Amino acid sequence: MKTKTVIIGGGISGLSIGHYLNKINSDFLIIEKNNRLGGNIFSENINGFICENGPNTILLNNIEIKELIEDINLSKEIYWPNEKVIKNRYVLKNNILKRLPTSLLDFLSTDLISIKDKVSIFKEPFISKHKKDTSISNFFKKRFGNGIYTNFVLPFITGIYAGKPEMISVKYGLNKIWELEQSYGSILKGLILKKRKKEKSMIFSFSNGLSDLINGIAKPILNKIKTNTRIKKINYNENLYYIYTEKEIIECEKIICTIPAFNIADLINNNELKNELLNINYLPVDIIHLGFKKNTIKNKDMGYGILTKPSDKKSFLGVLFSSRIFPHTSPKDQELFTVIIGGDRQKELCNLEENKLQKIIIEEVKEMLEINSTPSFIKHFKWKKGIPQYDLRHNKLLNCIKKFNLNNPNFHLLSNYTNGISVSDCVKKAKKIVDKLYL
Repeated sequence: MKTKTVIIGGGISGLSIGHYLNKINSDFLIIEKNNRLGGNIFSENINGFICENGPNTILLNNIEIKELIEDINLSKEIYWPNEKVIKNRYVLKNNILKRLPTSLLDFLSTDLISIKDKVSIFKEPFISKHKKDTSISNFFKKRFGNGIYTNFVLPFITGIYAGKPEMISVKYGLNKIWELEQSYGSILKGLILKKRKKEKSMIFSFSNGLSDLINGIAKPILNKIKTNTRIKKINYNENLYYIYTEKEIIECEKIICTIPAFNIADLINNNELKNELLNINYLPVDIIHLGFKKNTIKNKDMGYGILTKPSDKKSFLGVLFSSRIFPHTSPKDQELFTVIIGGDRQKELCNLEENKLQKIIIEEVKEMLEINSTPSFIKHFKWKKGIPQYDLRHNKLLNCIKKFNLNNPNFHLLSNYTNGISVSDCVKKAKKIVDKLYL
């Protein structure tokens, strides 16, 4: 079989590339080893509960994601959350839910941090900017002090990467924050100036969850997708690539590889890049969805959810108030909570038997939310290698990829392990690579 471009991987990155190539009538083929498309995006509708086993929402924060949704006629199918609900994020203090401040007045009145910590924020514009990359932990401790870092930043980073901020690069893990400091000399100054120019971004979902987006992208190009197709090896000869699958040999001019780094390593012969890809730390994550009858839940805090820090001594990283964000995700007389467990802090919990872990989590959630019943619904999903970490070696990885691209100009790597892990980041990168290579 012959085609111009082969896209390896049928997740959001690979499908988005296919979508944009299809718009310019380019000849391409998407190869996916599993029978399911979507990669980390995986929604299930079970007995009226819409469970997101991967990303829970998408942020409408760039023109590429807007264009994609309009192209596949899903703009009118978007489900928006209640803005008043999602602005409320909670942390724990003495095992009690406390709302994170959302305004200057909230910040000055919160009991989550000391007066000394509150004063430190006003000193931030006078602190010199970093000359080189550092960890998220060092970065925020320098600019805001330990109190703000421990109570606000640490839970927030847990919610994004499930990793230790001491190990994550601020330059690459929180690129927008890094750019604010580098461009304006201060995060606060940068936020104030950028806020005047920037439109507000909003999270969203769809009636059947984020898999509606995957299905919407895939439907027009299904004839250009091969699922259940495992690649055994790739050879290069006379400006052409030969992809050997279990069933056939596919000949192409270009390859765009969007699969996880630990799978790509098996397909390339460059030892330096292979080592860097294998060094990317993918953290395990367990997702447990719990449904409870509304009339058995005493806690009525309306918000996005709760994130924890190590000192809370909880067996979960966070709990999303799924049906409080999007009421359509549960039956009307019930509520759905999505519990995230694992990451760097709780790796050992991911090795427990499912029944044992569920029992621990159910008891902690019931106590925290004051629930006096057993769950009416339980769904457990495991990611053995879930979230890639942007560690302090990340710049070396990028240099290796750049060097590889110079030597292999028609073999491109694009996935969530560089330049942003979010869904909208992946869509933006997909559009960018199609524009670069084909327009």
